[in-house]
Amino acid sequence: MRVLVALALMPVLFLSGCGKKGDPRAPELATPRVIENLRATSVPNGVALTWSRPTEYVDGSELKDLVGFAIFRKDISPTCVDCPAPYRPLTTVDVEDREKFVKQKQYRYVDEEAQQKMTYRYRVSSQLKDGSLSEPSNEVEIARGP
Repeated sequence: MRVLVALALMPVLFLSGCGKKGDPRAPELATPRVIENLRATSVPNGVALTWSRPTEYVDGSELKDLVGFAIFRKDISPTCVDCPAPYRPLTTVDVEDREKFVKQKQYRYVDEEAQQKMTYRYRVSSQLKDGSLSEPSNEVEIARGP
């Protein structure tokens, strides 16, 4: 009798284990490592930003769901350098090689809206497929023109 009951329950046990399992990591560990090498250079048509693509989550595991980068800019007024100014979203840069074997290692964006005789601060955050952002990168500041 016990054997029959055990055999009858086996399909229930196997079927109850089906389905997609969630990511077992805590959300704070499932964010990309912070970009630490953001650089800004003045170029004839604006400010060129360059940075390296993160390859790992903060827990050290391989980063697999990177979809882009959010770039933020803060305008520094020439008349009030210490005035508080918020960072504003400038643009996003899409990652277009997610399905490729060889991934782009360096990214570059030119802020063509940057005006002469202005100072700007920039920072970049990695964006995941679910829309979440990493902590912001290092800040870079650059003064445009004469």
